Amino acid sequence: MAARDPSTPPGFLKLDLHIHTPLSACYIDYIRPELGRRTQLTEILAAAEAAGLDAIAITDHNGGERIDEMRELARGSGITIIPGVEISTRGGHCLALFDVDTPVDVIRELMQAIDLPPEVWGDGFRRTERWMDEVFAEIAARGGLAIGAHVDREPRGFLFSDEKPSDKLRIYNSPHLAALEVTDPRFKQRYTTGADPRYRTPRACIQSSDAHAPEEVGRRPTYARMDEVSLAALRAALADYQRSIVFPQEIE
Repeated sequence: MAARDPSTPPGFLKLDLHIHTPLSACYIDYIRPELGRRTQLTEILAAAEAAGLDAIAITDHNGGERIDEMRELARGSGITIIPGVEISTRGGHCLALFDVDTPVDVIRELMQAIDLPPEVWGDGFRRTERWMDEVFAEIAARGGLAIGAHVDREPRGFLFSDEKPSDKLRIYNSPHLAALEVTDPRFKQRYTTGADPRYRTPRACIQSSDAHAPEEVGRRPTYARMDEVSLAALRAALADYQRSIVFPQEIE
């Protein structure tokens, strides 16, 4: 059973909503072959426990084939697995998160619907030619939550991409965009208050590890006011983000 992080505020849960496994072709095992690493899923779970996380989202590139294995490993651990996927789209990367009991077939069907066949599952360098906001709508149609991934990071964060400003604004204003994931926490206030002159609509912001190695799990957690780990509870926290979404450096 994972030990609860004592720094987690009462009534909040500690989340990492962007974690990869060796399904992703850019995992450390493959990008640093000289290290001779053969990461096991148990190492990812152990890292989540050590970080005091309550829930993690498994979000491999363009595929969800390790989710069921992670669910089985996490039984009785105190860590809840949120099924998800990081999708490479025209415009940038986005996260799709689903409720905890959602079958992986929902993610498989989503990939097929946006023209990402099984032979590219796990390969983040292969993208759908569908625009990101079109993919948001496909995620929402399947009951999922769409989040812009590392929006402040070039070249695949959509706000810092080289796409036309009009396309980026259209994506930003999508009614299906639930939150922005920032890598630099200093960007949080800019977007939650609508202070950016290009993007005036306030948006909920989260941060996540985007872990591609076990030691990266939990490095950028988000605290969310939630009574339970469920997509409905996360939606409610994001809707009330000024009170219900907190970054570690904001805790007194």
